[in-house]
Amino acid sequence: MIIIPIYVVGAGPWDPELITVKAIKILSKADVVFYGSLVNEEIINTYAPNARKVFMGHVRGDAHREYVIKAIELARKGLNVVFLKNGDPVIFGRGIEICREALRNGVPCEIVPGVSSFTAAAAKYMIELKGVVALMAYPDIDYDVKADVKVVFMGTRMIKELISKLNDDHEILIVSRVTYPDEEFHRLNNSSNIDDVKAPSLIFIVRRDRYGDDSA
Repeated sequence: MIIIPIYVVGAGPWDPELITVKAIKILSKADVVFYGSLVNEEIINTYAPNARKVFMGHVRGDAHREYVIKAIELARKGLNVVFLKNGDPVIFGRGIEICREALRNGVPCEIVPGVSSFTAAAAKYMIELKGVVALMAYPDIDYDVKADVKVVFMGTRMIKELISKLNDDHEILIVSRVTYPDEEFHRLNNSSNIDDVKAPSLIFIVRRDRYGDDSA
């Protein structure tokens, strides 16, 4: 039996119009689609209407690996299996982790890149990404890293901590729920009082002396 590759596909941040042509082609042939809580189900309903949907929720560690093992079993049975990941699967999305597990078990795997939430947010609010750009995800935050722009994923819980560390050389920009209908944008300073930022959110820490007032 020829084993069809498992595809790990980037769905973009939420807006179904940001999905790629290649992603649509792969979804149209899917028998089973695994997806998490940050993926817009409209994408699956539109481009893989006949596929079996497996909702994983927001899982980590062993719980996530159990879904990967299940996907490998289905692929070995000749089914076309897709992991649909929000944003881009290689940016804090476990895409490479999934493929490595599949390959260890003799199942081919391919990653299809998608529009990342941080580039979508930067485009919408004209946050210039040049010079040194550092990507981090909560809780693994390095405050001392030297970068012109620091982007923090999944950082909603640490906003107050970031404000306390803010100095005049940097500003903090928050994009909450990028491309969702209830998307919000906040520009913070030392006196900001932000208690109701909705997850998922992206935090941009921008060095002022390089970008001045041109960001956002």
